[in-house]
Amino acid sequence: MVNYLCIIQARTNSSRLPAKIMLDLAGKTLLERVYETVSKSTRINQTIVATSNEESDDIVDIKLKSLDIECFRGDLNNVLKRFFDATQKYPTKNIIRITADNPLMDHKVIDDLILHYEENKSEYSMFSNAIYGLSAEVFSYDTLKLAYENARDDFDREHVTPYIRDNSRASIIDIVEKYKRPEISATVDTLDDYIKMQKFYLFCKENNLEVNIDNFLIRVNIEN
Repeated sequence: MVNYLCIIQARTNSSRLPAKIMLDLAGKTLLERVYETVSKSTRINQTIVATSNEESDDIVDIKLKSLDIECFRGDLNNVLKRFFDATQKYPTKNIIRITADNPLMDHKVIDDLILHYEENKSEYSMFSNAIYGLSAEVFSYDTLKLAYENARDDFDREHVTPYIRDNSRASIIDIVEKYKRPEISATVDTLDDYIKMQKFYLFCKENNLEVNIDNFLIRVNIEN
């Protein structure tokens, strides 16, 4: 059993930008980019990708196997069940939830969130008022199990954590000042988002810059 298991939630049937997690970002897929940045965390013990058992997500499984990345497959719409079932295969005390459309999810933000979670003896923690795309959540296995056994609303089952937030010792605090920019999006939700992110990755590659949220903010501020 590990202390912190990161589960990256991924699927290809997104309505606004289908198969976006398989799109290229300067030579690697969006999903790979998310996995890379999460893997830099010093507090996470294991990282897996949880996708659906639908045929449309076979491509995700095949890609991850080629990269030697652990892939768990479960229910498409009941993502809460998918998460709980994943923890039966990968036992853990705590879970970090990441979605696969946030390639700039900073590993230092994840580590700071885990520290806050521990210091406050929380059962659930997240940062608020952050740049859209710095949206990590951490919660205990016990609260996940409670939600799995008791959540009856489809919304709670699809979005994993609403029941947990409402029925646990939750701590939700403002993110550090430099990332307190909820009007800025660093996620890939639409074609325009993808084009913007692809340009940023290529800009960093051409100028030998590290791809991270700080350089993204600098570029946003210059453009504005």
